[in-house]
Amino acid sequence: MGWSQPHYAPSHPGTRGPEIDANRHIARARTVFVMNDELLLHGLVHLLGESDGIRVVGDLRHDGDLLDRLRLVAPELLVVGAEHGLQLAALRTQLDPVPKIVVVMDGEESPGRALELIRAGADALVDRRSPSADVLSAVARVLDGQTALDPHSANTVVDELRSQATTTADYAGLLTRREKEVLALLTEGLDNRAIAADLFISEATVKFHLHNIMDKFGVHKRAALVSAALRGRARGGVGGRPAARTR
Repeated sequence: MGWSQPHYAPSHPGTRGPEIDANRHIARARTVFVMNDELLLHGLVHLLGESDGIRVVGDLRHDGDLLDRLRLVAPELLVVGAEHGLQLAALRTQLDPVPKIVVVMDGEESPGRALELIRAGADALVDRRSPSADVLSAVARVLDGQTALDPHSANTVVDELRSQATTTADYAGLLTRREKEVLALLTEGLDNRAIAADLFISEATVKFHLHNIMDKFGVHKRAALVSAALRGRARGGVGGRPAARTR
């Protein structure tokens, strides 16, 4: 799992190093673990629970009662497993006060998942394969009012951002003039009928162009296509409303 004993030494007077100094921050937090993976849970509780007096006030599962239970224990820190269906944004908006949130994810997941979690409000991402020193450091930074990515997660995020930048730039050159017009109108919120009327073409033709555009972007849903197009527009790439309409 990555958090083996050689990476962790319990606190002893006069033997504090950089890793143990980080635990001074951890000791102040009422902490709740939320995850369904028992092995992961026990490893984290052992690592953080023995670190200089951290207050573990509960371990919960991802279920329908999660929000009510969190309101009862009022944690300062949530250490959350990135299980499928995790509604991180909902947790942040419905808890008051809002706890700091460290998400433990599997590096084998899609790189896009890391960005989703950051956008949803994660204060830190750590990979479950990370050594204990990196986990402790990330938690300490979060409790000190900062954000954090452990080295595994940082690499994942950087790779995804680079991939998106390359992808949107490349696809911009693959679109025909008409496809760019259709895509620009789609990103403005128009449906197929409105796009057809705006460009003086049939709805069937609009569907044909959208199918081709999605194939070029490698996506299968309109929402994903719009998201990719907007990222490209922000970089001066894909999209841009046509200046004039032609038959």
